[in-house]
Amino acid sequence: MKKILFPILLLVGCGLPLLTACNTDRDDNPTLHEAETFVLESPEDNVYDLGAGLDTIVLNCVQPAYGFTAATTYSVQVSLNESFMDATEETEANYKTLSTTYTSTSIALKPAELNTAVVDLWKQANPESDAYIGTVTPVYFRLTALITGSELGSSVSNVVKVSQVKLGEVVSTIAPPEEMYLVGSSIGTTWATWKSMVSVNGLAGEFWSMVYFDAGAEFKFGKFEQDWNGYSKIQQFKDNAGAGLSDSGDNIKVSKGGWYIVYLVAEVNGEDYQYTLSFYKPNVYVLGNTVGDWNYNDAYMFSVPEDKDGSFVSPALTATGEVRMCIKADTDWWRLEFTLKDGATIFYRENNAVNNGWTDLGAEYSLTANPGQKISLNFTEGTGSLN
Repeated sequence: MKKILFPILLLVGCGLPLLTACNTDRDDNPTLHEAETFVLESPEDNVYDLGAGLDTIVLNCVQPAYGFTAATTYSVQVSLNESFMDATEETEANYKTLSTTYTSTSIALKPAELNTAVVDLWKQANPESDAYIGTVTPVYFRLTALITGSELGSSVSNVVKVSQVKLGEVVSTIAPPEEMYLVGSSIGTTWATWKSMVSVNGLAGEFWSMVYFDAGAEFKFGKFEQDWNGYSKIQQFKDNAGAGLSDSGDNIKVSKGGWYIVYLVAEVNGEDYQYTLSFYKPNVYVLGNTVGDWNYNDAYMFSVPEDKDGSFVSPALTATGEVRMCIKADTDWWRLEFTLKDGATIFYRENNAVNNGWTDLGAEYSLTANPGQKISLNFTEGTGSLN
């Protein structure tokens, strides 16, 4: 067990609610004991119907032995296996962390939220079947704890088993979000600018953005401004660009600086969203008549600037025609395309109908180029030019 000197002034400065120290009469600072585990009691051995019955499972625990009484935040993790396994590059984690957190040692789980998580795990284990309604299965639980408002006091409880949990139909009343934003240390004004992400054409709840991150930069995301969501809200990370993503106080930290395509998927999961965050290399392409190729061709890929204020520059175009540009991710190119409105402002297709070309939206959206010309794009300013 680690011991850390825990200054009272630091507690006050950070807003951490210290209620009592180990001794009532002492002039020195209390010592934080880093308790690696704590006790979660076994719940009552009943049949819990998470469907029509909406039965509530109550978990009771003993606060981690920090050496003093401190406000503590608990998260609930559930699994169909007694051994909780974290995600790897090849496999998903075999447990789910419920979105609701608790500050009491008596935790009444929300039946609908728990049902959604367990059904998701059941489908993960039984990919060939959808007949989950009415299934009775054992479910395993554990808690994680942190001192409220900090990253201190991290502790994981023992695992307990509920032998009979009956699954119900997952019913959702929410829809995929229509907007998504990024905010962080190197996005516009530090931690103040909420950068709007681009909707992916025809794929509800999917968004992308071209972003420059300083080395060690941190960020969060939200469905609207001031909707602070961080690392713990992401169910799956796909770092396809070697950015080095990690958790930093629930901020998402980017180890390697540079330009990246940030791609976020918000999938409805019961009454909440399940997020997948992907990072792609900042590859931008010209396609179509001006290069004689409607496929991704590295010969017509833009150069990438080294700094935040630099421009992406295309190779020289080879023919006269309407310019078609897009980024590259794991979906159709036309879902990710954009143009230069009035030849100067980056305009994203999103869910606009561009069936025969950009003139479908108006002449000002169509950019016509000649052989030998190049396109410059400044994603920081949202501008571009054809020269």
